[in-house]
Amino acid sequence: MISKNAPSRAARGLACLRGFMLVAGLALAAGCDDPFRVTAQFTNVTQPFTVHALSGSPIAFATALNIAVKSVARVDGTLAFDVAFDLNAQGEIVLLPVNVVAQNPAGTRRVGIVRPGVAFESVTEAPRSGYVVDSTTVVRRGEAAVVQSQEPACALSVTPFLHAKIVVDSVDVPARTMYGRALINQNCGFRSLAPGLPAF
Repeated sequence: MISKNAPSRAARGLACLRGFMLVAGLALAAGCDDPFRVTAQFTNVTQPFTVHALSGSPIAFATALNIAVKSVARVDGTLAFDVAFDLNAQGEIVLLPVNVVAQNPAGTRRVGIVRPGVAFESVTEAPRSGYVVDSTTVVRRGEAAVVQSQEPACALSVTPFLHAKIVVDSVDVPARTMYGRALINQNCGFRSLAPGLPAF
């Protein structure tokens, strides 16, 4: 025999079930990230560097930066660098993308430089465009430059580039030596140039 209270119990049970499903759905939405979102693996850290002028320095001296490995580098036949440094006749700082210094028989990597026109600390993200890839760039002491480097390790990324900001703080002209800082974002396609784990 069916109780006359059975319909109200069923209704209450259905209402409870709906409430539970709503709460569970909200919790799931709040606790889960977008499965297709790429997250950064490497933290941005500012590091000091010392390089010598490309012209007039022994080949054994570091005259360039290798962005992928966050290190100064020599300019030699391996072309394992992104940006070389030089001083012109006026003592100005000259930045040279690798494809301007020499052509790699194994293929040209696109490395570009842009001058945001502000101090190093004021640059918090890499521009999307405006990079000079086919000529040298002259910068002043204390003026930031942003580098966009095409890297083989980023070939599967939506944007196959690494980004960095660099600045030369001081120059010893007689010794043809430059002292600067660099913040390199080693996360493929990420443009954030602020310290910490990049969000974009």
